[in-house]
Amino acid sequence: MRSSMVTSTRMWTLAAIALLAACSGGSDTLTAPASATVTVAPDATGVRDSLSDVFTEGDEPDVVPSSTNPIRTTTTQRAETSTTLSTTTTSTSTTSTSTSIAPATTAVAPAPDGASPCPPTGARVWEVRPASDIPAPPLPDGWRTESAGTSVQGRDLTVLVRPVDAPVRTVMVVGGIHGNEPVSPPTVRALVDVDIPDDTELWLLPLLNPDGSAVGTRCNANGVDLNRNFSWDWRASDGGPAAFSEPEPVAAAALVERVAPDLVVWVHQPLGYISSIGNTPDSYEQAWANASGVPVRPDVTQHGGAESWTALVANLPSMLIEVDTYDARPEMVAAHVDGFAALLDVVVPR
Repeated sequence: MRSSMVTSTRMWTLAAIALLAACSGGSDTLTAPASATVTVAPDATGVRDSLSDVFTEGDEPDVVPSSTNPIRTTTTQRAETSTTLSTTTTSTSTTSTSTSIAPATTAVAPAPDGASPCPPTGARVWEVRPASDIPAPPLPDGWRTESAGTSVQGRDLTVLVRPVDAPVRTVMVVGGIHGNEPVSPPTVRALVDVDIPDDTELWLLPLLNPDGSAVGTRCNANGVDLNRNFSWDWRASDGGPAAFSEPEPVAAAALVERVAPDLVVWVHQPLGYISSIGNTPDSYEQAWANASGVPVRPDVTQHGGAESWTALVANLPSMLIEVDTYDARPEMVAAHVDGFAALLDVVVPR
């Protein structure tokens, strides 16, 4: 999952501790002080070196120095100015009011039965991991389910909706983009138990990649990394045959465009940070980080990434949540439920 750079030795030390914990699969968590936000933003070279055993070349998050990052603004600038956002890709531009997501027509044959579509060996990002056995809470009264579409293999993309008549705010949370990130789906499902303000409508899509989750692979049944298949800065090297070639990103993007929420949150693991992207208020990442004990890493963007598409193409406030380590334990879920509850206290209408 690019960030603004902070060159402080102290910050880099904190980053190294957090990332080493993620890479080791251990349970140690870097905790943000209750009264302040810890920002983890080491230099670009350090980020790539520290992630070398998690990511292979080309899989690591994009890292852009703050001096050249066209999307970073300060809190004051966000309040007083409007920033024109653009990308160098020819397929998308955030200066346009259109967010068309017409899928590619290229046919992609599903992976053979029993075959792993993603590389079975190499960096930890490709490791096969079974889905979590953390039980899903019952759906509370007043909630409903609907379908956002189906996966390559026909599995339903189930959405949990807490509808509100004339909502003041609408928040959407999506998880399970990578099928081998087992704590993401139960974290999103658990948000149904949060004390939600009466004026807030909530849309939860816990598992965007059910085919990958069923076999424990990062990619979908076509062998495509779904968080490289969105149109923002899409690249042929790792994004599938074309931007939006896969039914799961098409379904997610269509849902986002239909609902037009005031905030979209994407939940991943294992890197252990909270990030508000583009013009999304800093207060959002700070609220989640302080409540969850997971540090902030500002303005992370990813070529072909869903969180980058919502922020920089759909022009909607967008956050990236990276749960730390590849574990899937109830206390990890509980920490991010607390983070989400704190976020709801500060989200404002667009």
